[in-house]
Amino acid sequence: MVDSISPLGTATTPAASNPSKPMDREAFLKLLVAQISHQDPTQPMEGTEFVAQLSQFAVVEQAIAQSTRLENVSLQLRGIANNDAAAMVGKSVLLRSGGLTFDGQHSVSSSVNLKEASTATKARIVDATGTTVRTLDLGPRPAGALPVSWDGKTDAGGTAPVGNYRVVVDAHDAAGKPVATSSDMRGVVTRVSFDKGYPELLLDTGATGPISDLVEVQQAPPPR
Repeated sequence: MVDSISPLGTATTPAASNPSKPMDREAFLKLLVAQISHQDPTQPMEGTEFVAQLSQFAVVEQAIAQSTRLENVSLQLRGIANNDAAAMVGKSVLLRSGGLTFDGQHSVSSSVNLKEASTATKARIVDATGTTVRTLDLGPRPAGALPVSWDGKTDAGGTAPVGNYRVVVDAHDAAGKPVATSSDMRGVVTRVSFDKGYPELLLDTGATGPISDLVEVQQAPPPR
């Protein structure tokens, strides 16, 4: 007599022997068919048990279909968002920058605006507690957009924790007077980059910023 197979979930199959791997549709079907085919003829599966297992199969199938639909919706929404971001090229925008979000691996960049030219310029990367984690010596800089790029390293040479940071610029002119800065950057979008996993705008002034820093959009003035 063929050994009877234990109820669903205890039979020895590749899907069941690996509890970390969720059972998919094919594995469920194979297990159910095997259980029906090899059941003890003297002790057939009860009708209520069979109906219960079919219900479980329906739940599994619906969950897989729902997951697929959600993935498709997510891809469509991302495509729409990327198309909207690409439409920014040629538009005059206002970015409120000065913030950095470090993911622990990739370099990040931001921009501030110098009201006047500076002869000495330093950018401090400050964490949420107000502590300076890195100081960058940027030297003399002209008035206008000041891009600041940070590789995530601290002054001690280690890697800063994942989190949100801000850029504080200390600039002075030839007379030693402080140069005023602003985190609002206005310019015309010349390129949109997606290589960081989110849309980043590059302005004709050289400033860059994520689309999340976008404050205002308007038609660019006609060339003179």
